Amino acid sequence: MMTGSFDEKRKEARVYFSPGENICGVFVFPDFERFSFSALVLDLSLGGLHFTVKREEWSALKLGHQLVLARLVKGNEVLCDRIIPLRVRWVLDIPLVSNVSVGCEFDGLPEDDRKKLQSFLARELAVGAGRAGDSAC
Repeated sequence: MMTGSFDEKRKEARVYFSPGENICGVFVFPDFERFSFSALVLDLSLGGLHFTVKREEWSALKLGHQLVLARLVKGNEVLCDRIIPLRVRWVLDIPLVSNVSVGCEFDGLPEDDRKKLQSFLARELAVGAGRAGDSAC
């Protein structure tokens, strides 16, 4: 079941990743400071990101819920290691599929992180499709 708006409202260029590209985020729920989870990031822009988690690891985020991106890495490259608030914009939960997809928007991306992310996205857009690797998440 898809919850949330599916209308295209993106204002920023988006980079898509295959699971083998090893883009991983560590997420924390603000209400549960010690509860965190790691998830594969499947697309990323200056506006937000889309991640997927295995159904058995799913914690039933709902539209509008807040969580925090605590770390974002690509292999050994740390893209972000500061707390960035996120807000859930959509959830794709199909019972017959083993993963749940979640789309979040950044809720106040600091300028330093924005510049670092913008540089990473420009590099990834220049490289283009056809990348592959092994997933570690």
